[in-house]
Amino acid sequence: MRAVLESVPVGVLLLDPAGRIRFRNRQFAEIFEPDTRKLAKAQTFPQLAELLQDHFRGANAFAFRWLASRDQIAKDQPGQMESDELELLHPLARVIARHSGPVPAGHAATNQSAGWIEVYEDITRQRHFQSKLLQTEKMAALGQLVSGIAHELNNPLTGIMGYAQLLLGRALDPKDVAETRNIYQEAERARRIVKNLLFFARESKPERTRTDLNEIVERALALRSYELKVQNITVETRLQPNLPATLADPYQLQQVVLNLLINAEQALLQARGSGGVSIFTFSTPAGRIALEVSDDGPGVPEEIASRIFDPFFSTKPPGVGTGLGLSIVYGIVKQHGGDVTVSNSPSGGACFVVELPVVRPPEWLPGRSIGLEAERKIPAQAIRRNTKASRILVVEDEPTIARLINEVLSEEGHHVDAVTDSQEGLSRVARHPYDAIICDLRMPRLDGPAFYESLRRSGNSITERMLFVTGDTLAKATREFLEPRKLPFLEKPFLVEELKLAVDQLLDSTWRESSSRESSSPSHKSRKADKIS
Repeated sequence: MRAVLESVPVGVLLLDPAGRIRFRNRQFAEIFEPDTRKLAKAQTFPQLAELLQDHFRGANAFAFRWLASRDQIAKDQPGQMESDELELLHPLARVIARHSGPVPAGHAATNQSAGWIEVYEDITRQRHFQSKLLQTEKMAALGQLVSGIAHELNNPLTGIMGYAQLLLGRALDPKDVAETRNIYQEAERARRIVKNLLFFARESKPERTRTDLNEIVERALALRSYELKVQNITVETRLQPNLPATLADPYQLQQVVLNLLINAEQALLQARGSGGVSIFTFSTPAGRIALEVSDDGPGVPEEIASRIFDPFFSTKPPGVGTGLGLSIVYGIVKQHGGDVTVSNSPSGGACFVVELPVVRPPEWLPGRSIGLEAERKIPAQAIRRNTKASRILVVEDEPTIARLINEVLSEEGHHVDAVTDSQEGLSRVARHPYDAIICDLRMPRLDGPAFYESLRRSGNSITERMLFVTGDTLAKATREFLEPRKLPFLEKPFLVEELKLAVDQLLDSTWRESSSRESSSPSHKSRKADKIS
């Protein structure tokens, strides 16, 4: 029996009914007290409990199960096997599962006990995996919610930004121009918040290309250099030369660096108004590339470290941050097959380490340079084709957006019919010929995909001249509809110039196809003459 207990991969402690230690195996010592000389001095359970009490979070954690059952064992009423968990602090921080209970003596019907047994299993790794799984589940659940929220927010933002742009394009009093520009800029700020919400809700794989992590860091620093300078924050960089290139989405990795940098910046400003940030890149012994961003601020309190990557969790004062920055970092890094950890450096301050796998990009695959503009600006008048006046149907269940599209395209000389009911839209298409249709993707009753399929089944070629608008391009169902069919779409909230350009391109391709069909027809000359006349 001794040989069997020494071979099992768990710690075993065996007591007689009086609490004297009859046996403890080698694994028990490895878990709790590697110094076997100390353990040898403990001949009874109370002595052992006194020896180990400082090893646990909670002085009575180790002893309470035995003490609670001791009197019952003495009266031959020992009870059943039970399980609990212990948080071990020394010699190593671990989570230990304990299974404890009486050792029956003779036949079970006698209800007599020959002693007490406790079995200890190190489940630290399992708890770590469970914690990661829980984090992933929380992100997935919130991602499903965010998709609907983003769609609802993008609709009013489209109207606010669109009408602000229309006003800015007209002759206004200078004071009105300034106020309208403020409206646009605040709406643009809200648009960026919605975009950040969607970062960690994104289900699709990143668009990957050859990426240099050092270049990503340098470009991110360029974006924040002015803010860091005026806030008296110094930055130390140590970028490993010849760091291996990898396949990654450079825009998303830039977002990771920016979010970690801004997080450190806000921690320093909140603590003392200045400080230093260190950014290192290096190769790990495991063959990965790593980014380390640390600061000399107050660090991360131990009690919140496990929640630091939770969406909307923030230790910052109201109005500072949204609680999304680190959860976005977590989501992007996980999408790239990497890991992100947080710890407190010995000298103080928080230290975030991002590790990414090195996926060797093909030699022919080029890198992609990322621009340094932090936000989308109000564009100047774009160079656009002169398309002829066309008849366009707008199917949009949001009246404000339907009116906005109507006004923008009517100013361009098009004849626009706008309806807020998709069933009515089908009736309009059946009664009148249209050159193009602009259709919302998510609508009550008959949504965009169902509207499209209804036209396709009827054999109407207008399906080749449809432009979809949606505030939910990251949803799986949206991508599965748009991508295989290569359908053009605009993402809400869109700019007025983006709408004009998209419609121009749609109509331009329509007229090119029409001309091509005519030129290939034997009678195209006569039809062309009729059209001119």
